[in-house]
Amino acid sequence: MGEVLVLEKRVIYSPGTDYDALWKKIISELFEEFILFFAPDLYEAIDFGKGIVFLEQELPKVIIKHKKGKRIADKIVKVSLKNGEEKYVFIHIEIQGKEDPYFSKRMFTYFYRLFDRFQENIYSIAILTDLSKSNNPQAFQYSFYGTELTYRFNTYKFNEEDIPSLKKSTNPFAIAVLAGIYLYQTEKNYHKRYEVKKKLLKDFILTNQNLNPDYAEALFYFIDYLLYLPDELTKQLTKDLSINIEKEAKHMLYSEKLKEAPTFAEYFKTVREEGFEKGMEKGKMEEKRNLAAELLREGFSVEKVAKIVRLSLDEVKEIGASIHPNQPES
Repeated sequence: MGEVLVLEKRVIYSPGTDYDALWKKIISELFEEFILFFAPDLYEAIDFGKGIVFLEQELPKVIIKHKKGKRIADKIVKVSLKNGEEKYVFIHIEIQGKEDPYFSKRMFTYFYRLFDRFQENIYSIAILTDLSKSNNPQAFQYSFYGTELTYRFNTYKFNEEDIPSLKKSTNPFAIAVLAGIYLYQTEKNYHKRYEVKKKLLKDFILTNQNLNPDYAEALFYFIDYLLYLPDELTKQLTKDLSINIEKEAKHMLYSEKLKEAPTFAEYFKTVREEGFEKGMEKGKMEEKRNLAAELLREGFSVEKVAKIVRLSLDEVKEIGASIHPNQPES
């Protein structure tokens, strides 16, 4: 027997960005936080301490052959529940970006195809990312001479979220939702998007120093790509954020992933053009060690510094010993 989490995804935003891939990527990287944010009841049943396993494979063609070219998330996640039983969670992601009169029927179609194929329990949820109050799909109902069916599924609506509450949330996925809301609020005004993106990234840099470095990089990457800006505004954003990056997010400069993100890519381009490659290539190790020493002096643990700066534990302990020669290694 198993538990099946069904979500769907279909929406196109700005030019040049694969939003489908962005949402799938952030869900994979912050899977536990994703489940806690969108499906807290399911979260309580999963024993994350035993780990999760992503099994990359496509759903059977019998389920997807009528999707008419729609792409789906082909992620199957194996988890252990707190009752000791192993269960499978099939993540089929749909983020619905506009009103569709046939949406509820389509959700039911996916449900019965999955149920018919796997004969498992199914947890269904639709995430509605647009801000239209009219996008409010109801239960799918069927009635024919005494044969009746009502199919209800969970929904999460961006238009019902409170922005101040999202900003206060300790769940990293709240920031992803906030970025999704800003995307719709600014879809016809790049200058307004520039202002909200600058504030969102600046606040994120300043307030997420204690966040898991991998989570921080994943979120920055997601926000940077989701809130697309034309080249000129991206250059201006990089200029405006460069001081914050150098002061508060220096460890992110060593992330291979963020070198591809628009704001950081522009930052590195600027660095190269101005000839200030200190710490990027030739002096990279020295800069890493200096940053590690700074973090240790500020009270960060050896383990956290090693993860942030990407040095081995022994290297960080050696640095710690050099700045605190009378203290034993932790």
